[in-house]
Amino acid sequence: MANPNQSQGGLVISSKSNSFQFYEFPCQEVKNLFKFVSLKENQCALDENQPGFYNEIIADNTMAVSFKEIVAHEIDALEEGRVQTQKLYVVEEGHFVIFKDLLITFGKNSGVKSGLSLIFKFSKVEPRPVFITPEKILKISDQMAFIKTMDFDKMEHPTIKKLRFDGKMETLADISPFHNYTSNVKSVKGVLNTPFGIRTMKISSNGKIQISKKKEEDLDSEIFLFIFKSIIKQ
Repeated sequence: MANPNQSQGGLVISSKSNSFQFYEFPCQEVKNLFKFVSLKENQCALDENQPGFYNEIIADNTMAVSFKEIVAHEIDALEEGRVQTQKLYVVEEGHFVIFKDLLITFGKNSGVKSGLSLIFKFSKVEPRPVFITPEKILKISDQMAFIKTMDFDKMEHPTIKKLRFDGKMETLADISPFHNYTSNVKSVKGVLNTPFGIRTMKISSNGKIQISKKKEEDLDSEIFLFIFKSIIKQ
């Protein structure tokens, strides 16, 4: 997940996914949290059937860590002409990038959920998914070079109940009068100019952010702070 080195801005984050969940996390003791995940009893030991953290790295009050969870799945197998239910154990990974006021997750839900539970247990600070208001999403759309898609729901329209726009929209006037029928914008996807280059981003009301990147491209962890502070919280 996190490569053991730094870029000019922050940590280098490797991810096959381009989808990240943002959480508000006002925890000032990132270094103490790093010590916690590094403890032997909290570390992953698959040979002992112990889920836990691994691959932790910290630099300048920013840390990255992964969590391996062992998940049991029941499957039906045919043995000697009879169907037998068997348990299949698989390892699912969740990944975390943690700042003093922000936490990012990606990966499998079971790994993310278990890792978050331990982080909350130690820090006593509950990571809360970022909620982005429809008004804020509309403001973000104004910052985009152009809008590719915009999702609406709960339309107060006589016949249209849900609406999705696709294509190039340079201003919100391009979708009038439809946006006047709702204050509930679920997401916006468009092109943004960032200190990390021109990126296509999809920003959703539940705090899930998709960032365009090449399949094997690593991301500077600072791009998450930029999105949070300069786009979401501005």
